[in-house]
Amino acid sequence: MRTLRWLTTWARATPGKPTRGVVTEDVRIGSGEDAIEARRHRPAAKRSPRPGWVILHGATIPGPDHLAIARLAVALAGAGAVVLVPEVREWRQLRLDPAPALKALRLAIEHMGEDPGVRSGGVVLVGTSFGCPQTLIAAADPALRGSVRGVLGFGTYHSLADTVRFGLTGQFEWRGHTEYLRPDPYGRWVVASNYLHRIPGYEEAEDVSRALRELATLAGQHGIMSWEPSSDPFKERVLASVSPGNRRLFRLFAPVAAREPDPGLANELAPLLAEAGRATHPGLELPDSLPIGVLPP
Repeated sequence: MRTLRWLTTWARATPGKPTRGVVTEDVRIGSGEDAIEARRHRPAAKRSPRPGWVILHGATIPGPDHLAIARLAVALAGAGAVVLVPEVREWRQLRLDPAPALKALRLAIEHMGEDPGVRSGGVVLVGTSFGCPQTLIAAADPALRGSVRGVLGFGTYHSLADTVRFGLTGQFEWRGHTEYLRPDPYGRWVVASNYLHRIPGYEEAEDVSRALRELATLAGQHGIMSWEPSSDPFKERVLASVSPGNRRLFRLFAPVAAREPDPGLANELAPLLAEAGRATHPGLELPDSLPIGVLPP
């Protein structure tokens, strides 16, 4: 029955508009300077307590307003859960520091644990895209044992090096073979905007990093598909801020939609970019192994 309610609510949910049977409200969680914004969805019916779910959004301008996140949260609430989506402000600015996300998860878990309308026994954590590794790390934290009863992640990565390589070249390993899929350029824009100028020898490429962050921001604000020709005018717009000597480097990450990055330069730069990410934010990647028995189902 809950699955049916989830499906029917998903089908009729329109993010940004009220959904019958679901109450959506903005709340502040935490206290003082540590407080952050969050979006809460709960069933309109007053029966309680309800199962608690916490959803962590990825590195995206809309944050809790992302269409897929909002629709998932509303559908879960329609199926009978209380759902909290904490805002990670830094990620909405496309800054990939994982620490604010872990803080947001802990505040959300604590808030749900104090809500009399949420069933005791812990919440289910959901991590999507860039948010999934931090969700798994939080779920494995011994300090949160008993506060998390389940964890779900999808659309994510394990190896930063493999992810950057795929984002630049489309290449990935599958069953002993190198395969290819056309990557979504948005990911490489965001990663390079954070770490390109941190590669030794690329310190003068900070204008490229800034331009790529602006490009990714425009894509998020306007809802453009980053691999389609509709993105090309935005590329030209931000390219004007890049010094002439760095424009070839910008085009590696943001060629016109009909072209892919130069494979030679892409393969050369991918491991350097991944290493700069690791050096700047070591918590970007999951550990090679998590303690046995720590993760909930």
